[in-house]
Amino acid sequence: MSKRVISVTVILVIIIVSAIAYSIFLFSKKDFLGWRLNLGVTKIETSEYKGLAPNINFKYSKIFEIDSDVDKKYGVGYVVGLKLKTDNRTGCDIRIGGPELDFSKDSQSLADSIVGPIKEKAKNFDLIEKTKTKIGGQDALEISFSFLDPIGARIRLDQIFVKDGDNNFIIICGTGEYPYEFFKKDFRSFYNSIDFNSKIN
Repeated sequence: MSKRVISVTVILVIIIVSAIAYSIFLFSKKDFLGWRLNLGVTKIETSEYKGLAPNINFKYSKIFEIDSDVDKKYGVGYVVGLKLKTDNRTGCDIRIGGPELDFSKDSQSLADSIVGPIKEKAKNFDLIEKTKTKIGGQDALEISFSFLDPIGARIRLDQIFVKDGDNNFIIICGTGEYPYEFFKKDFRSFYNSIDFNSKIN
């Protein structure tokens, strides 16, 4: 085999491998029918939470565990939370007592009413995203932001504000800025599964 043929073959192999690697990278940002592709395929195992008073149901990745705050450390508005089994600084909370929002307004106006008080308390606050969305079929506002904690580490949080019946809910998920990229699909799966009324199938 000539050197020219070998060179062309090597180039084709490099192109094919690069295309496969890039495809895996793109697909790794999505979950397909409960499967996650992260340089390999893994099943996203989930558990279910079904709550009454308030009525709220959701699914969550089994890398987390439910925190019902049996010791009442998190205040009267705390409903339930998810904590990473190996690090309770990563997870989500559901709380009652959020602001009354007028969802006929645009996302900028809604975010402005929320962000002001947070910016006053959060060091090096950075608003990353603000969008109107739906949670459990209800209108909602989602904001995503980061800030520096007391030791100078950057924290990334999502806050979702949604009303169901008489209850104004705040749904909060967060972790460090760098781990956020790993956990954001688990957070998104949790948001998408929230159901205020019907039984989870």
